[in-house]
Amino acid sequence: MEEYKKIYKVQHYDMDRDHYMKINRLFDIMTAVATEHSTLHNIDAKQLMEQGMSWVVHDINVDFSDDGNLYEKNITVKSFVNNVKGVYMLRYFTFYNEGKLIGKAVAKWLVLDVGKRRITKIPNDIIAAFMSDDQPTENQQTIMDTVKPIKQHSNKMMEDKASVVQQMDIRYSDIDENMHVNNSVYPLWAMESISRETLQSHKIYSMQITYKKEQVESDNAVKIVCQESCLADSMSEHIEIYSHDEELLCIVDTRLKPMK
Repeated sequence: MEEYKKIYKVQHYDMDRDHYMKINRLFDIMTAVATEHSTLHNIDAKQLMEQGMSWVVHDINVDFSDDGNLYEKNITVKSFVNNVKGVYMLRYFTFYNEGKLIGKAVAKWLVLDVGKRRITKIPNDIIAAFMSDDQPTENQQTIMDTVKPIKQHSNKMMEDKASVVQQMDIRYSDIDENMHVNNSVYPLWAMESISRETLQSHKIYSMQITYKKEQVESDNAVKIVCQESCLADSMSEHIEIYSHDEELLCIVDTRLKPMK
């Protein structure tokens, strides 16, 4: 299957204070790669908007291994599309440093009818642009077998079980061209809900995020609840983000491991 490749040089603003890659920057890079690949097929955001449509992400599952030495290194990001049908498209990503696989992800993309503010069927020209009779390479098949789309979450967390409950303001810069909070803001909010003590001793290596409802521009803060669990060799954080009127916006599950 067709694969798009981009070389990205890690910049200082991609790094956190412990010299690890910020998880939200991976989301920005994946969005950029997906946009560039779509543009090659003459399916860019501007053209979709002229048709009253826009891409939105439903969920992302990402694993990333960072040894703290990626600053000013070149990362090769590869992406391919599979399973374009109905109302969703699966896009896979792999990240390499010096030929070594350091990350992989799969994102489920949907098409939004901007006027009606609801999901619509993917247009046939988009399906035709990305789908072909080509079989996946052995490496692509391995990626599809080892990183899966997120299964539907059915239950909310009970707030009285949460270890952290906090508010987060919606900044003007958080709003994108679709007039809602950009997808890359939610992982940043999620990270900020994790205790400072945990972040000082652990780093995030896995994140699963499901977007449930859009958050439009508002003067009201969102509410974030977080429940922490200690595992044998890692920690997990279950995070839910709510609007001020208690609408569930996003569910995030992260895994963290001790820093070296």
